[in-house]
Amino acid sequence: MANREWRCAVVGTGVVGEWHVRVVPGVPGAKLVAVCDLLPDKCQKALEKNKLTGVNIYKDQAQMLQKEQLDVVHVCTPSGNHMGPATMAMDAGCNVICEKPMEIQLDRIDRMVAHAKARGVRLAGIFQNRWNEANRVLRDAVASGRFGRLAWAGSFTPWYRTDQYYEDGGWRGTWALDGGGAIMNQSVHAIDLLQWIVGPVKQVSAYASSRIHPRIEVEDTLSASLAFENGAFGTILGTTAMYPGGGVRIWVGGEHGTAISENGLHTFRFREETSGAEQIARDKELIEKLNTKRATTTGGGASATDVATDLHHRNISAILRAWEEGKDADTCGPEARKAVAIILAMYESARNNGAPVAVK
Repeated sequence: MANREWRCAVVGTGVVGEWHVRVVPGVPGAKLVAVCDLLPDKCQKALEKNKLTGVNIYKDQAQMLQKEQLDVVHVCTPSGNHMGPATMAMDAGCNVICEKPMEIQLDRIDRMVAHAKARGVRLAGIFQNRWNEANRVLRDAVASGRFGRLAWAGSFTPWYRTDQYYEDGGWRGTWALDGGGAIMNQSVHAIDLLQWIVGPVKQVSAYASSRIHPRIEVEDTLSASLAFENGAFGTILGTTAMYPGGGVRIWVGGEHGTAISENGLHTFRFREETSGAEQIARDKELIEKLNTKRATTTGGGASATDVATDLHHRNISAILRAWEEGKDADTCGPEARKAVAIILAMYESARNNGAPVAVK
């Protein structure tokens, strides 16, 4: 149970912003009091879609911050336009929850983190797939050493988007506002999971191009090889060019076992001699509990709206709980920075024909 009320506003009510409009009223302690968008009709549609009343609509964020008593601002504007709304909210004394990626350049993320500290407020990002139970099982198995020496780990985001998807967004598929393509926009979730589960990525080598979307500036397909700091190797695949689009897969393997998360716990197998009878029984229970044979969505693989929002609810709830306890959230600014650092290193490598690049 929440100990206080958090008065919240959502800035940007496009596809992802509408998810926040939908989710916030159901989060313990959160109250949605305002929404803001340069196109106020989008705000109205988002509120009507979710049958919400009594929420004030604004076109101008500065006016909203002046008129409303807010505790939290959810920034859901285009990726390359997160820093401005976030720092404006911080200047008004508001905590900020920022959609992924937190920003498209590391210096902007660093400035957001520093600004939050200077203003005495909190900053957190959205990486909702960390609250997927199968992904947490993989992380716990790595942390407890069940794989032994890790050999390889990979993330695969085999998604599909139409040309219309990029055209309708206006900002999608541009370097200035999207910050990249299939990797920065779509695969950022899986990349965050990979480094969160396995550990820091030390170096990358990548190739990228737009295979089927000729009018976008950025990549619709990227493939990369990785070297982790723990000595393991890895792979990242991200694409919006693989019809019809499928679920995200995280794959981890080492000397004592292999595990795969994809629409649940796909594989979770370890040497019997390193596990013991009780552990084997618990593993069997996990497989039965988390192995979703018939996924209800592709998790965004087929379209931007083919996503359940229960994990957003868990992510936002966890952020507010952490803040209530006076500490940073698990997806605080420095944590949200890590995936972007890997992505920017891959882009630099791809621009240089796959040359190895260290992750900053």
